[in-house]
Amino acid sequence: MENFDDRYKRKNPFSVPERYFEQLDKRIERRIEVEKRPQKVPLVTLLKPYVGLVAIFLLALFVVQVVLPHVVDKDRMLARDGKEVTALQENKVETFEFDAGFNPTDEEILEYLSTEVSDYELLYADLY
Repeated sequence: MENFDDRYKRKNPFSVPERYFEQLDKRIERRIEVEKRPQKVPLVTLLKPYVGLVAIFLLALFVVQVVLPHVVDKDRMLARDGKEVTALQENKVETFEFDAGFNPTDEEILEYLSTEVSDYELLYADLY
């Protein structure tokens, strides 16, 4: 009975093509030259990161130009209703004319603000 190693030592399942090593360096150089060449990148690939930003900008523009004016107009139409107009007229800000001799002290201003002005009005005034 023949040994497994002896049987396969005679046959070499691997073979090298003729002149393989003689042509190897030329093939490697050609491959390097091909990889060094600038490759054309499709325009879609270049613009892909910016497409999302443009979409967000257009959405914001749409909201500001189309949706927001309708919401504001709706509020104005509601304000024309009789009940709400009278409520708005009641909340009108009073205008005062001060003369040149009127010069309140800091304590007088603080006392007025603490007694006459609500906390909500102070918060609202602080925001604007």
